[in-house]
Amino acid sequence: MMRLFDKKQLRVLSLISVTIGLRTLGLFMVLPIFTLYGEKFTSSYLLIALALGSYGITMAIFQTPLGRLSDRYGRKLIISAGILTFVIGNIICADPVNIYGLIIGRLIEGAGAVSSAGIALVHESVPVERRNISDAIIGIAIGLSFMMGVIVGPVLIALVNYSFIFIIAAIIGLVSFIPLFMIKEAKKKRMPKIKSKIDSKLAVVSLISFFIYFYMIVFYFYLPIYSLKYFPVDRFYEFLIPTVVVSGIVGLAIARPADKNKTVMFSLVSLIILLISIPMFFLNSKINDLAFFGMGITAFYSGYVISEIVFPTLITRLAPENSYGGNLGFYTSMQHAGVFFGALVTGLLIIKINYDIPIMIIIIASFVFSILLLYFITHFREIYVDRKM
Repeated sequence: MMRLFDKKQLRVLSLISVTIGLRTLGLFMVLPIFTLYGEKFTSSYLLIALALGSYGITMAIFQTPLGRLSDRYGRKLIISAGILTFVIGNIICADPVNIYGLIIGRLIEGAGAVSSAGIALVHESVPVERRNISDAIIGIAIGLSFMMGVIVGPVLIALVNYSFIFIIAAIIGLVSFIPLFMIKEAKKKRMPKIKSKIDSKLAVVSLISFFIYFYMIVFYFYLPIYSLKYFPVDRFYEFLIPTVVVSGIVGLAIARPADKNKTVMFSLVSLIILLISIPMFFLNSKINDLAFFGMGITAFYSGYVISEIVFPTLITRLAPENSYGGNLGFYTSMQHAGVFFGALVTGLLIIKINYDIPIMIIIIASFVFSILLLYFITHFREIYVDRKM
């Protein structure tokens, strides 16, 4: 796979993957223990859910303007500012005083919204027909960060207190500056005006990403609750490692054919797999079967990994070349808006009896709607690059 890129392209891709992977490692480390940490400050699951998902709303707000600023002033400058903001947010979360301080820290964490700038930097450095592969490699870095985070986070609890995990996350954020500084970015041409128009098809793809990330944060909220029926927290790695590895293999297998004019087809495949995983995951609370539970998690991760590979490529095929950052920023803004509203809905419903069933129905409806939206903009036919926009 790496032989598909020349040395310069491979250097940029590798360094950005490490930068994003390190930054997201700090974010993922706290996922398995976040609810327990929130309970130190409040008994309200609504406030805990808001703290969990609050970073999503600031990411949603700042992704598009930061993406556009990276179009104009350069990717590295904007990514550096985002990493620094992430570090400050983690330091606040380490000693928030109360649940509202924890929410503020998470909001500041999310303000460092630079995913679009990082992806745009890679996409500018590789040929258009290799972007699915490059996205797959970045996705693998993020997947490995998640796998390491959910394993390391619970293990660290046996050695240090909850607060110190956020300090470690801040340190990891600082370390992510190192690979970023090693990238030689091409000099950015100043543009007198930044394009702001978002095409309707781009908006629809972004709306689909909203539903995917809505499901993602709900999945992460319930994952520890369901998993505790089978494993203690410090043994979560026993099922997370095989499921993440399988999904990574699926993603790699999909990336090459998706490059060969199959992006739309595999976008549909990802939505169908995610749709199938929804009842498998949520009905586990009624079925109580470990194998069924494992299949549901594997289906979720496989569908999620495929979506992370193919949907950004749809955006760059639809977007004008000199506005990748802005359009990817809008796309990732919708993703993280999904994180916030997913956490909000979960927090509001968790006090209800059988609260997981209404959420399951909401997510199923959203994915059926997403498949209809994908048909509306593509008719399930391939979208080719158009640079006359």
